[in-house]
Amino acid sequence: MRRTTMALALLVLAALSLGSLIFRGATHAQGDHELWPTKEWQRSSPEDQGMDSAALAQLVDIGAYTGMDSILVTRNGKIVVEAYYAPFRYGVKHRMYSETASVLGTLIAIALKDRLLDSVDHRVMNFFYDRQIANVDDNKRAITIQNLLDMT
Repeated sequence: MRRTTMALALLVLAALSLGSLIFRGATHAQGDHELWPTKEWQRSSPEDQGMDSAALAQLVDIGAYTGMDSILVTRNGKIVVEAYYAPFRYGVKHRMYSETASVLGTLIAIALKDRLLDSVDHRVMNFFYDRQIANVDDNKRAITIQNLLDMT
């Protein structure tokens, strides 16, 4: 049951926050003040961003008993929830493991949708045309975006 609960919590977290990770320079309705990216994120109550505090509090509670390191949820370019679980705390770096793959997959999908990337079959070496790559061989030349997504 614990594994199912953790998977559900991660799914909810992803649904709430992954779209916000790719938030690009929205502005206030009142003017041209850029919310993100800036040096510091603004904070807001969940309700001011159209979210339910009680539901987010449940997510924070799930994180406490499922072994999460931390939770950060943004909406409309503002932080609405941030929680850390011992021994982790703000500013302490640690390994992300497979979470990075989820974010990368989301960003690749957005790049495809926005036609910034033509295909997941695009060869990775093509992105580094202006760099010297050590030990180039046929295997390195063959690596595609899809290989990175599949971790193969």
